[in-house]
Amino acid sequence: MKVELKFNNKKVAEPIISTIILKEQTIMNILRAHVNETGGKVLVEIPDDKAEHVIKAFKDLGVEVKLEVLAEITEDCIHCGHCVTLCPVEAITYDKNSLSVKMVSEKCIQCGRCVDACPVKAIKIWR
Repeated sequence: MKVELKFNNKKVAEPIISTIILKEQTIMNILRAHVNETGGKVLVEIPDDKAEHVIKAFKDLGVEVKLEVLAEITEDCIHCGHCVTLCPVEAITYDKNSLSVKMVSEKCIQCGRCVDACPVKAIKIWR
């Protein structure tokens, strides 16, 4: 399961991710991180069987956890396929049967390459 974590300026200085990894005895894949003195946003992948406990642990330590869909292709898409070749995790594919672009938002790491490539700005990433 992919989860976006938001740290405020006080929490960003604490070793919260490593604390939870050790406490919950799990692995966590950091897919993207942006951290500075004002706070931080980190996109992590947590094993599904540990997700409930890990999410609760983050919330207990004052970290905001976002579970909603992180990216989508809107109805403005013209299915040109520019975004497909740029996606590093194959979250966007081209369906030859329907001649349309599809997104598997669970795979998305919010890198934004597709957003920049889209000529009609039909891809939305919630940051």
